[in-house]
Amino acid sequence: MAGVTCEEISDAFDIFGEDVDNDQLSKLRELCLSYDIDANGLVNNWMAFSSTRKVDLTIENILIFDREWLQKKLSGLHKKNQKPKNNVSLNNGSVDSISDDQIEIIGTYATPEQKKHLLQVKRQLTPEDVTNSNKRFVGLNRSPTVTAAYSPKVMTPAGSTPSSKFSSRSNSGDVVQTFGSMNDFSWQGEVQMVKITPFSSEVTLDSNTKYMFQKMHEKASVLNDIIQDMSTLLQNAHGIEELSHVALPSQESVTVAGRICCDSIGRLNNQSVLLEGSHETSSGKCISLDLSEVTNYSLFPGQILTCEGVNNTGKKLVVQKIYPTVPLPFSEFTNKHCSGKLRIYIAVGPYTPSDVLDYSPLSELMKKIVQDKPDLCILMGPFVDIKHVLINSGELLDTFQELFIKQMEEIGRATQGLGTKIVIVPSCRDAHHFFSVYPQPGFSIPEYNANGSKRSHAELELTKHLNFVSDPCTLSVNNIVIGLTSTDILMHLTKSEISLGQMGKMDRIGRLTQHVLHQHSYYPLYPPLEDVNLDYELYDAHGKLPITPHLLILPSDLKAFIKNIDGCCCVNPGRLTTGTVGGTFAQICINTDMLPDKIQPAEACSGQIVRV
Repeated sequence: MAGVTCEEISDAFDIFGEDVDNDQLSKLRELCLSYDIDANGLVNNWMAFSSTRKVDLTIENILIFDREWLQKKLSGLHKKNQKPKNNVSLNNGSVDSISDDQIEIIGTYATPEQKKHLLQVKRQLTPEDVTNSNKRFVGLNRSPTVTAAYSPKVMTPAGSTPSSKFSSRSNSGDVVQTFGSMNDFSWQGEVQMVKITPFSSEVTLDSNTKYMFQKMHEKASVLNDIIQDMSTLLQNAHGIEELSHVALPSQESVTVAGRICCDSIGRLNNQSVLLEGSHETSSGKCISLDLSEVTNYSLFPGQILTCEGVNNTGKKLVVQKIYPTVPLPFSEFTNKHCSGKLRIYIAVGPYTPSDVLDYSPLSELMKKIVQDKPDLCILMGPFVDIKHVLINSGELLDTFQELFIKQMEEIGRATQGLGTKIVIVPSCRDAHHFFSVYPQPGFSIPEYNANGSKRSHAELELTKHLNFVSDPCTLSVNNIVIGLTSTDILMHLTKSEISLGQMGKMDRIGRLTQHVLHQHSYYPLYPPLEDVNLDYELYDAHGKLPITPHLLILPSDLKAFIKNIDGCCCVNPGRLTTGTVGGTFAQICINTDMLPDKIQPAEACSGQIVRV
């Protein structure tokens, strides 16, 4: 069905508590178009398939689902949709009559020669005046006489054009989700004075930071300290008299603490759960956990917890109770630096569609910033996305660094003199940033260009008011504590977590977000996923939550949201582009006049997830 959207598929999966990332949604939408079925029909077929085969939702399993389930179940009903896979008839008349979505599907199943011919024919049918009009768009300063901020001629390889799907979108400005009260509230206003400082007075990460020099014993020391510190905190929080050795045989119930581990290379399951104790209480020993008597748990590798059970043999602990983890307290708030409403806009890269290197989405966002004049705008990477086809191919006219600097200059030009504070957060997916490590130092603008010439004073002034921070970081903005990281910890957790009996209390996304708060860490998963190069010495100093923030920003490929988690306002703004189409950004308003009244910070927040 041509009208099926990724949002409809995501909503259908939400009924079954399934989280679906953007790549999976795009593939599932292709199946809807290919087999001419709606979102509910597709999801019902998937649930039947997955329950029969006992498989998780991955791209590989979706391909098997297509090949071994849908083709057999629906071949009799939709034979016409199966024909293009083996015999694609491509001519000017047929190509002119089909939509762009159908072209994508046909191109997927066509041979390379047929696909090449398809693109050539479609290009011939595109009027030249339409193509040229797509290459021109209003600049970031909203002046039609100024050259476009991200001209494909300059910013992309020769022959590239702006994304037609993004420019032809019809849902710009649609509100996807609303949080809190929006009565008599306007996002347009006057900028108030904002002061941004690191929450902690410790030395911040910068380009001079040395990384990946850690020694094995230092890494082990950091990992052990994490267990010991969290165990002590949980012991005090629950009034536990004494923590026992995890591997010491006992005929009576004992209380132990440690880190959740997996006894195999694969994904954690209820039969492979280990508990690793600290050197102080358990000499670093591990014990297998029997969870058969527990009816409520949510576990992932790296989680620090305290539990109670019986260990008759010294080889397995039969768990009877798992103590709940607890968040850190909020900081004391005084409104001496500001009053009224603090308006914050949050956007996350990539800032260009996946088919072309056209920064129109970022340009559209800047127009919104200039129009509404928020007090603070947080822009998170990737800005030069290593996963982009053209960037990954290396077929650029500019270097990665030059591409990034041009973006920063245009952002600076659009907001110069506006009064809005701009915070720039890096990402491990940024191709130009040589710090491929987590925690990651902030960006810096060099004084010299790639050709060795010194950048002019006017060029340097364009980016002088931009605030480059590390990933992760905890900021104090007019005494409002904001925690943020661009690493997709929620997606990483959803690939690793197992749970039982949790659905009635909190949805899965809320539960994953709660793990970040309750483990007091921006990246509590251990071992990390393969694409995260975690430096544990830097992590010990910069990767932990020093306090529960008033606002926590956790961008993810999962569904965008704004939630109240234990009083903290937690936000996933979504990505500004998803595939070839526009994505979402977040608008958050914090009523600072309400915070001194000892209410939960989330109760003083309102916000929206908006389509770009």
